[in-house]
Formats: sequence, structure tokens, C-alpha cells
Amino acid sequence: MTRTVIISALALNLAATIPAAAEEMPRTLLGVDVSGTSTFLVDRTSANAAGSYVEKYISGLDHPHELTMISVGDAGLARRLIEIRAMITARRASSARRVAPQFGGYFRSLPDHVKRGTISPQNTTSLIDFFHSLEPFCKAGNATAILFSDGLEWSATVDGRAFAAGKIGLPKPSTAFLEGCEVRLLGVGQVKSEMESGGLATRLVPQWRDYLRAAGADPVVVVGSGFSY
Repeated sequence: MTRTVIISALALNLAATIPAAAEEMPRTLLGVDVSGTSTFLVDRTSANAAGSYVEKYISGLDHPHELTMISVGDAGLARRLIEIRAMITARRASSARRVAPQFGGYFRSLPDHVKRGTISPQNTTSLIDFFHSLEPFCKAGNATAILFSDGLEWSATVDGRAFAAGKIGLPKPSTAFLEGCEVRLLGVGQVKSEMESGGLATRLVPQWRDYLRAAGADPVVVVGSGFSY
């Protein structure tokens, strides 16, 4: 049975409470791919790179700013392994300087969580469902979504093996459901397995860039294995 890791703001020594209505407040959602091909779960170099990126990003945020970190894998909230929420405020205990290393440190610790069994890699990656779930988040505006993923959609919507092999592409979005969001997709094509990984980033980066733009996200950043802050 998969264990769920839920770290609250209190566990991060953050006493501030997130307001119920934050439509005008800057918000960032950080997602991490927890599928079986995700390097962020097993490769410390990848996990450290993601942790450094997150730490530098959060360090540059002004207050107030709402932060959420979640896992992305199988569709559905019941399968969520990670859910961390915090608020950057003017208080020293919840300042960007204090919060940044805590979030960055958690990203760096992902391989350790997998080794201990507190996080179990999932069998599928429903990135399309994840992006669709962001519609209310984006609609409020002033929102940024940063997802660390190999970009391998493997779901009921897309045959993952055929997609990885370049035999099929992503479906075209029917609506601009990401309008109001800046979206960054980092680590595309960076997989731990040897499953037809040659040229994966070259194929997937432009596909995801076109998909996210067609879905209304602006600006869009899609980067392969060499991402840096």
C-alpha cells in the first residue's frame, strides 16, 4: 500500500495561514513527476539540480506569495504522494530566505524518500490530466506552474511507449485552459531507463511547448536535461 507524504506548513516551521481567497496574490505550484521513469526520484544529480532551481526561484520571490508542491503521476487526488503548502510573508520565520532551503531540501531528499519507501514510484504519468486540473488555479491569474518531469505522457489518453518512440504525438488542446498561467516544464527527455531514450528531448520539447502554448499558457518554458536557473 502506497504511503502518503503530506508535509504541512507547520512541519516546515511556517506559522502563516494561507487565505481562503487569494485570487490577486502571486501563487506558484511546484510539481514533481513521481512515475517510474523519473530521474528526480533515483538520481541524486537530478534531484540536486531540481532542488537548487527551486531554492533559487523561491529566494527571489516577494511577499506575500503562496507556494504549493505536489506530486504528479497517476491521475486523481487519491494517488497524490506529496502535498506541501506554505506562505511567504514579511515575517522572518516565513520569509523567502527561510522557506527556500526547506523546499529545495525536500527536492534534494526525494531519492532518500524512495529508498526508505515513504515515496513509491507510480506506474503512469498523466501530465495532460495534471495540466487540465490547473484551470481554476490559472483562471485566477498571477499564477506560475513549474513541473519537473521527463515529459513522458503515459496514460489512458496517450500510449506511453508509442509516444516515447515517436509513433504518436500529443493531442491538441480543445480550449485555452491554462490561460492566466506561466508554465515551466523542466527535465523533458531525462529518463532513468534506456527505453528508446535516444533523441527523446529533441522530439518531446517542441511537442510540449506547442501543447502548452495552444492551451493558453504564457509565457512557456520547456527545457530538457540541461535546465538551470
